[in-house]
Amino acid sequence: MTPNQIETVKDSFQRVAPVASSLSLTFYAELFRIAPSVRPYFPSEMHSQRVKLVDTLSAVVLNLHQLHALNDTIAGLAKRHVEYGARPEHFAPVGHALIYALKQTTPNGLTPVETEAWVAAYGEITDMMVDTMVNSAA
Repeated sequence: MTPNQIETVKDSFQRVAPVASSLSLTFYAELFRIAPSVRPYFPSEMHSQRVKLVDTLSAVVLNLHQLHALNDTIAGLAKRHVEYGARPEHFAPVGHALIYALKQTTPNGLTPVETEAWVAAYGEITDMMVDTMVNSAA
């Protein structure tokens, strides 16, 4: 990610934060629509899961400029996801659902530049998580 992309994600997240509840509802609705096979990995009552999503997203956005500081947190998140049954191929629909939810719920939507920055951020985190998942399985 470029420094401009980091700032773009941070700036756009300020517009998202007030509608975080709507973002998380939209995210999971889209994820379960496009990847219904992942639904069993989640609890039937989703409130706490939606809160975790927003909290994790907030922490990542806050620290995008120093992702190395999140290495342990991201590695722990990846290892927990492996325990839940997540596989690297699940990241594509999750990424789609995240970008979809951001576009739908961010006031005034996302610009193409903002979308590209979010895709880059998601790609960085995904790469870190998949590396951990693959290395912990080896």
